[in-house]
Amino acid sequence: MQEYREILIDTELAEAQRLLASVGLGMPAGCDYGLGYYEDGVMVACGFLAGAVLCGFCVAPQAQGGGVSTAILSRLVLHGKERGLGHFFIFTKASEAEKFAAAGFTLVASSGQAALLEQGQPDYAHWLAATRSQVAAFAAAGSGAGAAPDATPGANARYGQTAPNLGAIVMNANPFTRGHEYLARTAAAACHRLLVFVVEEDVSVVPFDVRFNLVREGLAHLPNVLVLPSGPYMVSRASFPAYFTADATRGSVHAGLDCAIFATRIAPDLGISIRFVGTEPYDPVTRQYNAVMTQQFARSGLTLREVPRLESAGAAVSASRVRALLHGWASEDDWRELQTLLPPATYNFLRSGQGVELRRRLTSHEGRH
Repeated sequence: MQEYREILIDTELAEAQRLLASVGLGMPAGCDYGLGYYEDGVMVACGFLAGAVLCGFCVAPQAQGGGVSTAILSRLVLHGKERGLGHFFIFTKASEAEKFAAAGFTLVASSGQAALLEQGQPDYAHWLAATRSQVAAFAAAGSGAGAAPDATPGANARYGQTAPNLGAIVMNANPFTRGHEYLARTAAAACHRLLVFVVEEDVSVVPFDVRFNLVREGLAHLPNVLVLPSGPYMVSRASFPAYFTADATRGSVHAGLDCAIFATRIAPDLGISIRFVGTEPYDPVTRQYNAVMTQQFARSGLTLREVPRLESAGAAVSASRVRALLHGWASEDDWRELQTLLPPATYNFLRSGQGVELRRRLTSHEGRH
């Protein structure tokens, strides 16, 4: 007997884990729907949906060649569409990319180990056109005219432009701290114009719209800085799922794909020649990400500049430090320390009525961010 069945109970999840492990794969994080294909009561193929990301595909050798993988893919997409999704990603081994391309998916980028493909709208071309339009309007308005360029003629030749250069930062800002402001201020002084992309994946304790507005308000004093949403192509559950789960075992592979998307697509398509990051003294996943960026960007001719972290009271100013002080009910001593770590906009928000609700959420939030 052959049948497709939704994966619902622990024993079925255990079957899927064993099947994935047999081909060197782990169970994807954040899955909200799974489908198994059974022959005589034994699971021989599976696939999962995590938000809009299709992942965890595996077909046992005895079931290959019969269109099972395509059938699972189609059923997962149909389920996603029934939930209102119109745009899907596939995060897979690079060696599997061609198979999914034949099923109607378009390759976004490949790192050699992992690949990201997509289908539906709005896709990368749509995101790029919208972002280019904002960058062009920013440049046309003369933003950055008073900045102190640190560019060398021809430095951006690989990206089809000459100096002055365009720099970039990608930040989650959960929440936006004086450390984030210091990084952006340092970067803005080192390039003619700076794009600050705020991670749009909305799984952090501080919602995206709040993070975005606090970053924009906190950097309003820098005339050559444009704050933009990252879209799903930078530090997202599609491009870098390990960032949100602290999965160090898969972190290098996931980071490699995220870096490949930035180095081979986003940077050349927007004319970015340099990316700035803060040094990472605490978090192993982010530290690994910085190391992978160093290697990947060097191969692509893209400059990476690590900026030493801003410190307060002998420790790096970080969003995790802020969240730790807010966990539970912050004392007045905690608030005095928070005032040294946060720009006025963030501090005032956290003390507002909206901030009270966010602090309540923080006490029960179990995610890494």
